Amino acid sequence: MTPVPRLWHQVSADGMADMDRRATEHGEWLKEKRLDLGLNRPAFVSEMSKHGQDITPDYLNKLERGTAALSRASLDVREAIRLVLGYTADDWHNATGLYAPTDTLPVANTKPLPTPTPEVQLPQGLQDAITLYGKRFSDLNDPVWQQYLAGFRWRDGEPEDPEAWLDLYRDLTRAGVVPGSN
Repeated sequence: MTPVPRLWHQVSADGMADMDRRATEHGEWLKEKRLDLGLNRPAFVSEMSKHGQDITPDYLNKLERGTAALSRASLDVREAIRLVLGYTADDWHNATGLYAPTDTLPVANTKPLPTPTPEVQLPQGLQDAITLYGKRFSDLNDPVWQQYLAGFRWRDGEPEDPEAWLDLYRDLTRAGVVPGSN
């Protein structure tokens, strides 16, 4: 009688212990490397999103504790982690034993880089409003807000005096406008 081959999901108790040990080792290593970069979990997750992977700090915590195995994370998630940590594909493989595509290949499912929007010249009245009211309304000092206000489309011409620009800014904030997100 020929023996039945073991399927990948039929793991012995010893095999499960090895998998748990490896997940814990990977997790401890990942946490150490994240801390070496001086990043807390939300900051690390934010860096990962720049590489096209949106995970939660809770999931990162599970990876670091070994309750979620790094080896079972998707290749895209592992690639984003590798890139944030600054490892080459070979160094990653040597450190973790996990596969990484060659560095010349793009990471799958990455978000496209945003196309830079040309800066709009700030009208004099808006510049005056920033100077006069920037301390009280700190968002006026934010270049994103400044460009949003300067690029605002008008039917009958734009405000000319600083007070009119401040009124526009306050109307937009009361309406819940957040430049770049809505």
